[in-house]
Amino acid sequence: MTVVERAFLSKINNLPSTCVFRGHADSSWKLHSAATRRLIDFFDNDESIIEKAIFSDMHWVYHRSVLLEPARNNGFGNANGQMIPDIQLLARLHGFGAATGFLDFSLDPLAALGYACEGDECDGSVFVLDLASDSGFRQISVDGAEQSVEEIFRWSDMRSESLCFEIPTQGKNATGESVSDGISVQAWPLLPAGAVRKIVIAASDKPEIRQELEDRYGYRKPALFADLQRFSVVNSPRLPLPQIEDPEFSLLLGNQCYLQGDYTGAVTHYGESIELAPYSEIGYFYFVRGNAKAADGDFQGALLDYSSGIHCEEELARDRERNPEGITNGFRLWRLYYNRGNARAELEDLIGALSDYEEAIRISFQDGERESSHFTNRGNVNFLLNRYGDAISDYDQAIEVGDPFARFSKGNMLVILGRFDEALQCYDGAIREGDDRSGVICNRNGVAAILNRIGGDGYVVSAPRYKDSTRRLIVEVSLRADPDNRYTEFFNFHGMKGNIGNAAGQHLPGGKGYRGRAGFVVVVKGEEW
Repeated sequence: MTVVERAFLSKINNLPSTCVFRGHADSSWKLHSAATRRLIDFFDNDESIIEKAIFSDMHWVYHRSVLLEPARNNGFGNANGQMIPDIQLLARLHGFGAATGFLDFSLDPLAALGYACEGDECDGSVFVLDLASDSGFRQISVDGAEQSVEEIFRWSDMRSESLCFEIPTQGKNATGESVSDGISVQAWPLLPAGAVRKIVIAASDKPEIRQELEDRYGYRKPALFADLQRFSVVNSPRLPLPQIEDPEFSLLLGNQCYLQGDYTGAVTHYGESIELAPYSEIGYFYFVRGNAKAADGDFQGALLDYSSGIHCEEELARDRERNPEGITNGFRLWRLYYNRGNARAELEDLIGALSDYEEAIRISFQDGERESSHFTNRGNVNFLLNRYGDAISDYDQAIEVGDPFARFSKGNMLVILGRFDEALQCYDGAIREGDDRSGVICNRNGVAAILNRIGGDGYVVSAPRYKDSTRRLIVEVSLRADPDNRYTEFFNFHGMKGNIGNAAGQHLPGGKGYRGRAGFVVVVKGEEW
């Protein structure tokens, strides 16, 4: 038995005819596409980037902005006077060595073995891919394909089918190297593990296998492709990414910084998006930059960005030349108003915050939406403005829409107004619905104790007042008492829950909630009336 038969052919005897092969000179190399390797290099060789939610979008933006658009600008996107589809152009670039999201597999197992036997320093490997596996591969004809780059590389989480296409036969290249027929497979970002089998080629066998391939099988150093074009060389996986002036790519970089807590970096990248984006999209980039500034505590800067975003969105609706239908992105606009309301509330511009929350409620209602956070936060602002009746109405609407914590805030308002029976019912309702936080239970027990002290006697509640600069609210309750049995009791209550955080951008978490308000004290006095 020859070394080729022992080390390789004997291990693939029973494989189906639907298998294709790929050789790696180093068995530790993963089945990353060249595009994936290039993006990993861009992130300082951090392979965890491929597991992040943003990688799908970054992957297709790379193909669009680094490969396809520049290639078309250089005149490579036409054939016979007609523009060729994205997949056909990508196939050409891929064939000339550009770093695309495709991986090449040979129909000839010995060609793959030749690649695996390059270099003697380490073990090599041959990957065997069954195109008929359960993972699903849809073979297409490059010449007839009309898929756009977004359809090819921007997958939903539910999509499980990968594209593959034939590599055209090219015979021998100018140096006499073998050029084999093959299949290019869309790797995203790794091929499904269940579809691939790996055969390790020992480093000690490599020299003998190379000699045997040449003497016995007529193979010289194999190469899948005949030559390279200058454009493809510039975009080979060995070279770093060029400066990508694409607003969506900058957005993705900003999102990555945001998710890592690097809000300064996020602000920088979102600013690049604002500089590069068409006018119709600038509003969104102001929105996410405002969120990054708010997360970093720069509420004044966030307010300015939200205001700029609102101006862009509303100006676009009035611009009949660029927007003849006068369409307003209500989904985006109410988020801008809502988040600006949060910024104003943190800056203690309560009237401005109230106005923004009301506008957010109006716009979202027009779009058929009702957000509990709008009513909760407006209720909190009304409370701070001493508009207690309006605050209770807001909390009622938040409860109706589904805020599980709004009953607690409403209960507090009822205590402050001296409506203790209603407050007890409200706290009990909150606990029944699962809001069993210590503050809810403490306030519930406090109001029950007050009712027990009051008994059946009448009582008078004074208007709430703030004790001092701590903004701790004092509520005084006066009960009838005998002259020789006067008393004063103090009941401490947990304060209002803070405003709900900012509305989120795409692929980003919402903002963290804001700080709550200081607790308040109910003072029950037995006095002579």
